[in-house]
Amino acid sequence: MPTETAQSITSPQTVWENVLEIIKENINIRSFETWFAPIEILDIDEKTIKISVPDGFFFEWIDKHYNKLIQNALLQTLGETKKIDYIIEKNKKSSSPYQNNDWRQAETLRAHEKPQVIDSPYYTRLNDNYRFENFIIGDSNHFAYAAAKAVGDSPGKTDYNPLIIYGGTGLGKTHLLQAIGNHALSKNQGLKVYYASSESFTTHFITAIQHKKINQFSAFYRSCDILLLDDIQFFSNKGKTQEEFFHTFNDLQQNGKQIVLTSDRPINELVDLEDRMISRFKFGLIVDVRPPDFETRFAILRNKCDENQLNIPGDVIEYLAVNLTHNVRELQGALTKIMARITLTAAEPTLDLARSIVSEIAKPDKSILGIDQIMEYTAKVFEVPIDQLRAKTRKKDIVRARQTAMYLAKQLTDHSLITIGLHFGGRDHSTVIHSIENVENAIKNDTIFRQKIESMKKHLEYNR
Repeated sequence: MPTETAQSITSPQTVWENVLEIIKENINIRSFETWFAPIEILDIDEKTIKISVPDGFFFEWIDKHYNKLIQNALLQTLGETKKIDYIIEKNKKSSSPYQNNDWRQAETLRAHEKPQVIDSPYYTRLNDNYRFENFIIGDSNHFAYAAAKAVGDSPGKTDYNPLIIYGGTGLGKTHLLQAIGNHALSKNQGLKVYYASSESFTTHFITAIQHKKINQFSAFYRSCDILLLDDIQFFSNKGKTQEEFFHTFNDLQQNGKQIVLTSDRPINELVDLEDRMISRFKFGLIVDVRPPDFETRFAILRNKCDENQLNIPGDVIEYLAVNLTHNVRELQGALTKIMARITLTAAEPTLDLARSIVSEIAKPDKSILGIDQIMEYTAKVFEVPIDQLRAKTRKKDIVRARQTAMYLAKQLTDHSLITIGLHFGGRDHSTVIHSIENVENAIKNDTIFRQKIESMKKHLEYNR
């Protein structure tokens, strides 16, 4: 049964907050505030999610226009969709400007919605969860962290202006970017800090042109003490936007304001970005974040469990850490799925659960030989059940088959001893070493066995 702490972690409220974060990234802010801010989550069970809405019109509008968006967000959060039950609470206040209009009038108004230029109350757009305190430091990101912390301590007063952080998706660039803003504000609440993606900057700029508010747009961005801009690679091929950002960049820099940018690739590889902009970028500090090593991945998962008071066995965390190697987002997604399964289906946090989730998240390259493939073939050759290779049994024929599969996994894959051991019932690396040594000795002393191993290796290499 799930523990009380596990239930509190993946509570309906937590699930709904994650759903809203995904939805917010896919619609404009006005639509989000109008149609999703008034909604409250009531309950989630195995098949259904219950949400409260202010009235029947609100329910019909959400169901007609946003059902698919909600289902996609649920799929990303929980790994599955659910039936949505709308509970109408008539005393709930709706912010909908369309509440008393009929469908045709509502659709006409919605069709004419325009995103508004930011021109008043100041709003940082920072996510409070992104802080230096919960950023896990490792060899892959230590330098980037140190540079970001220095900028957060003294924005505009270091030589790191601009600071540019680059690296692949899900490696922590946005976390560091927003941590700078949150840290700076914690030291000085009077700072004007603004976070935006390059896409939202472009959208604001286009809207400003449409509404003849270019001066207002420029004044807003140039009033920032710290401008945090994500994913500048999307400025490519946007000449007018680049022109505006170039002048904004110069104005901020000349006035001692801090600029921090992120990119998914090195600056020199940003095609179709003006040379004068690339030149300006190179005056600052450019740092990279790389995929985390095993120790960092393990620490990220352990830290997340501790934050949420979640009791996940060490071998499960280790299995996730050794098999999900691409980015932090992948790791956190796997842990979220485990928490959801524990809470919503009363599943136990076992290695089998971890294996099933890894198989959902990690899409293996079929041209690369996997340990599971080796185990399946070895079990067939030795005529033993594959599940016995993971079992604790010490039967002689099972032990020989298990040790052979471990040996072949070490010979034919790049997996570590830890990873190999985890595939065989969570055995430690010393057991794997002992098994490999036994097979190597048998190869030296038994001609028939050596020929059998060579035949198996050729088969696996040819049929990978």
